[in-house]
Amino acid sequence: MAKKTTGRKKTTGAKRASPAARRGMTPWYVLSAAVIGGIAYMDYRGPGPEPVATGIRTASIERKEKKVERETVQVKPKQRPSQLEEMALPAAEKLPAFSGKWFICTTQTDYCVLDGSTILYAGRKVRLADIDAPAIAEAKCDAERSRGGDAKLRLREILSEGDVSLVAAKNVEGRHLVLRNGQSIGHRLVQEGFARPWTGRHQSWCG
Repeated sequence: MAKKTTGRKKTTGAKRASPAARRGMTPWYVLSAAVIGGIAYMDYRGPGPEPVATGIRTASIERKEKKVERETVQVKPKQRPSQLEEMALPAAEKLPAFSGKWFICTTQTDYCVLDGSTILYAGRKVRLADIDAPAIAEAKCDAERSRGGDAKLRLREILSEGDVSLVAAKNVEGRHLVLRNGQSIGHRLVQEGFARPWTGRHQSWCG
């Protein structure tokens, strides 16, 4: 009696991959497909709209450039006056020559003497430009105050001798020369010892 064959027939051909092996390869297939798809997308993608953040930055830079350009156009260098205009003194007020009696400034305030170098001429306070006389109110000592009083009285006497006129000093702003026949009244005070030539500042008469 023949024996039955109990063994299974051997399968021919290549063995099929097990399910577990197929599952292990799946992530690699997906990754490869994603890489290939991304490359193809980058190759064939046309120029699209600019990202929002980049667009905002670009517009901001353009506005700043335009603002700087406008400021550059509008800013103009300040024009300084010429040297002649800087050195020019204001025109002196024209006052008529005066011939008459001069007073010490108390109640009379038109033509009077305030101190050895200051007068009121037609009610206008005038400093003699070319002299430095002893002070009275701001004297540093009694000797200076006394000499200031003498200069004040002598100036009044000289002014009362005849016509005097005012001429604006060229080199001393705000001061005038007091003239008679073209000669300075202040120069006469210097010659008589009641004043000194003006040097740019008041000097003490003490000692």
